[in-house]
Amino acid sequence: MNITISDLSKMTGLAKSTISGVLNNKEGFSEKTRQKVLQTAAQYGYVPNEIARGLTSRFTKTIGLLIKDITNPFYNHITKGVQEVAAEHGYTVFLCSSGEDHKMEVEQIQAMVGKRVDGLIIAPLLEEVSFDHIYALKRKKLPFVLLGNIPGLDCDTVEFDDYSGGKQVTEHLLQKGHTRIGFVNGLNTSKAGKLRFAAFQDTLFAHSITTDPKYIFKEAKSLSDGYAIGNQLIAMEDRPTALVCFDDVIAMGVIKAFDNAGLKVPDNLSVTGFDDIELAIFPLTTVSIPTLEAGKALAQTLIDRIMQERVSKSKHIVFEQKLIPRASVKQL
Repeated sequence: MNITISDLSKMTGLAKSTISGVLNNKEGFSEKTRQKVLQTAAQYGYVPNEIARGLTSRFTKTIGLLIKDITNPFYNHITKGVQEVAAEHGYTVFLCSSGEDHKMEVEQIQAMVGKRVDGLIIAPLLEEVSFDHIYALKRKKLPFVLLGNIPGLDCDTVEFDDYSGGKQVTEHLLQKGHTRIGFVNGLNTSKAGKLRFAAFQDTLFAHSITTDPKYIFKEAKSLSDGYAIGNQLIAMEDRPTALVCFDDVIAMGVIKAFDNAGLKVPDNLSVTGFDDIELAIFPLTTVSIPTLEAGKALAQTLIDRIMQERVSKSKHIVFEQKLIPRASVKQL
């Protein structure tokens, strides 16, 4: 059972206002009174309710972090970066996941606003959805930072150069002699997927190469989706020689399908991913994304905004992506 200020008041015979004043380190109390309150609080394990404290102060020292998929390793280092910087400034992080569902995203944001967080870090769905709930935050003047950007909305943002990443990995496959290349995209709500695929198409077009529609797969988000796509490729008589996957998790699913069928990557199919996750057990050629640094930037930008250290124009940070060649691409 949590000990409250009312409980401490009864135990000490002191007024609740006195208990609260001592616990909040206010002046005007004798040393005897101060010691009586602090010793009783320590004896019975009193823990201050930061949200309740926030009702009578400007800050609750809490921030909300909303990610898209709590099961995706991509968000591990983003979360770690946010937590590290938040802890340095004495903030507690409330972590929520939308599960890539727009309705859930709206509800989670409303819930965290209801908890009176001092600010929000949001990885929102960015394609084929409305942004009314984000604009509502702007009207409330609640500090927030987006992972990604919404055209026309002036706010703090941190994002990755996904077009560059898509171009780098496609050019790498072309340099290795591949011209029959497939692409596995993520969900339609992903702007990253849209930009990576645009770079893929533009780069092939620049080399006078057209994409066969049957080599394009959409709406993939998991290891099992990658495994199913891998089996579709195995059944093709004229499968592509290389495949760009939206992320490493999907790529590992494709590799697993080929391995289970007695086929090998890269001998039977060259495969690439995105994210450079630590959980990848195959030497996968991928695109590294500085997620830890992005997480730290998200938290620092939000805390600066909360503390009004930057009250002028919005801040926009873009992190570059880098190709990491490994053993999953064959030279033709």
